[in-house]
Amino acid sequence: MQELQHQLEEAWKSSTPFVAYHLPDYPEVYCMMQKDRSLNYLKDYNESGFVFAPFKESSPSLIFNSDNSEFTKYKVVNKGSDPVSNFDINQNDKQNYLNLLEKAINHIKTGKSKKIVLSRVISSDYDLKSPYNLLLKLITNYPQAFTYVWYHPEIGLWAGASPETLAKTYRNRFETMALAGTKPIQSTRQWTAKEKTEQQLVTDTIVASLTHHGRNVKVSERKTEQAGDLFHLRTDIQSTFETHKLGDILTDLHPTPAVCGLPKDEAYRFISSHETYDRQFYTGFLGELNMPKQTQRSKRTRNQENQAYKTIARASNLFVNLRCLSYEEGRVHIYVGGGITKDSIPLDEWEETKNKSRTMLKVL
Repeated sequence: MQELQHQLEEAWKSSTPFVAYHLPDYPEVYCMMQKDRSLNYLKDYNESGFVFAPFKESSPSLIFNSDNSEFTKYKVVNKGSDPVSNFDINQNDKQNYLNLLEKAINHIKTGKSKKIVLSRVISSDYDLKSPYNLLLKLITNYPQAFTYVWYHPEIGLWAGASPETLAKTYRNRFETMALAGTKPIQSTRQWTAKEKTEQQLVTDTIVASLTHHGRNVKVSERKTEQAGDLFHLRTDIQSTFETHKLGDILTDLHPTPAVCGLPKDEAYRFISSHETYDRQFYTGFLGELNMPKQTQRSKRTRNQENQAYKTIARASNLFVNLRCLSYEEGRVHIYVGGGITKDSIPLDEWEETKNKSRTMLKVL
């Protein structure tokens, strides 16, 4: 990992665009270093590289193209646990957020929406000295999440630890998940009816989208999933699909009910009208798009000579950009939010966002 440290520190000093990331429970860290400083926008979902998509559907997605980037990988070194960070930010926007929650609940009670996901941003002065150390803390603290540090001089630096898969593809297999509901791992309470209903809404919407675009849709039993210091409700969903329709599926899924609401168009309008800041890449998605993956042919084949051959297939690993921060010009911004339904209690929702903010505060 010393080579990766040197690579990232040199890129940071020279304002070279890069992304370094760790897939959940993988033994390796991957790094893509762009060969120039151009800002490249995704043209279509047949491209290959690392994609970074914003929340707004009207805003273009960015990509580090495979053919314009140097790709390297490094074995993860377990450096042990870090001491708990003492860094904190004064979260003084409580009343404004409570007022926003009340507006959303009243709007939902009119019947126009079933769910609206609202968020806020917490900001502070901060001196980020080493993207590598930030990445290492993310991997160490959240090995089962998708962790990353992404940088472009025209955008700034983003980093995060996402527990939520948007799309995992290999050949014609498609996997995603419905993730909703939050409680601290110390909590002994049962999941509430509100939380179960919210998570079922997400599941039903994703299943409807995949049924429209794919075949053989399979839905797992709902289970409790740990993500850092939080528990969530999770359902896994699989299907088969036509690979040229990946863009159509992603356009249908994003933004999911877990980060926007239901119906999506009405929730999106409420968010655009009432949230007082630009989410940018928070609650967008990011990750590997159509990256070549090498696999050994089956050893069960009768022709032993064929065992020497490996096949190349394209695979995508895309994650919703949750539990994240951005950094630019000496300021750090942490993004948090939660799903609101007619049964939401504003003070509980405020506490949920405070719990979620600890994911990033822990690594600063």
